[in-house]
Amino acid sequence: MTVDHRPSYLDLYESGELEKRVESLEEMLLSCNVCPLDCGNNRIENQLARCFSGRLPIVSSYTPHLGEEPALTGTRGAGNIFFGNCNSRNNLLRYNTLLMYR
Repeated sequence: MTVDHRPSYLDLYESGELEKRVESLEEMLLSCNVCPLDCGNNRIENQLARCFSGRLPIVSSYTPHLGEEPALTGTRGAGNIFFGNCNSRNNLLRYNTLLMYR
């Protein structure tokens, strides 16, 4: 039996939705409110705040998150993204799990 697995981000890319989401995030970075620190710095201009993150985040690692509760993972599973700067200074974001819903 073969399973036809197509990553959902490909559909987002092809529909133009991924580009809209990038534009929305970049707008948030003009006066940063991405995390609960809500520093208001212009990360597009690389203004650093407590998180020491500029325009581009540093991704330390990313992994599939196996064993998460089925109610949280949906039908596509879940994954972890660990950032190199902010996650060690903000416990609310430290173990943030990226859920991939379809």
